[in-house]
Order: sequence, then C-alpha cells, then structure tokens
Amino acid sequence: MFNYERFEALRASRGITKRFIAQSLGRSPTLCQDWKLRKSQPNDEQLAVVARILGTTPDYLRGETDEVSPAPAEDGELAELLSSLREREDMRMLFKLAHDASPEDVRQAVKIIEALRRHD
Repeated sequence: MFNYERFEALRASRGITKRFIAQSLGRSPTLCQDWKLRKSQPNDEQLAVVARILGTTPDYLRGETDEVSPAPAEDGELAELLSSLREREDMRMLFKLAHDASPEDVRQAVKIIEALRRHD
C-alpha cells in the first residue's frame, strides 16, 4: 500500500512540487491531495514514475523497505534534468517561471538554455 507520509517527506526534501508530480502523470493538480485523503492511490505504473522522479524505489514508497535507494535510471535524461532543476539556481528560477508547463515543455526549455550556454 502507498505510504503518503514517505512520499510527502521525500517530495518536500527534494523540492519537487505536487503540481509537477501530477503533471508528470498527466493528471490534475488535486491528485496528491486525493492520495493524502486516501481517495485513491497510485497504480504500479504511476508509482514507478513517482519513484523515478523522487530518486527512490516503489518499494520505499509502499513502505516495504526503509532503504531510500535510488531507482534504476530508466530515463537518464529525465533524472539529469530533475537534478539540474534541484541543484542549479538558474534552473529553479526557470522552473518557477514555468510552473504551469508540462514536463516536456520543461525538458525543451532546459535543452534550449544549455545549447545557448555552449555557444557563449
């Protein structure tokens, strides 16, 4: 069973918004609230995506292990982009400005900025 408290603590510590999680799953911004109120919980596919975003495993988010170990990197590009968003001030600013953007929009914006930097 999905452990919302673990999800929330890890999400907050990583600086990832609930809106970003919901958008990454193609769902409405109220998704995480529904999880909190136990109106629903993520299915296995959604849980795998959330675990990847948070840098953990579905087992940790289910409370089946206490190891907050990174999930296998199935999408190295996405993991790299999320790391950039968390660690680089300019990327955090970009993400804040584009808070309504889809994950694909964010990927494209990051690629554009990095391409511009290479040409400086």
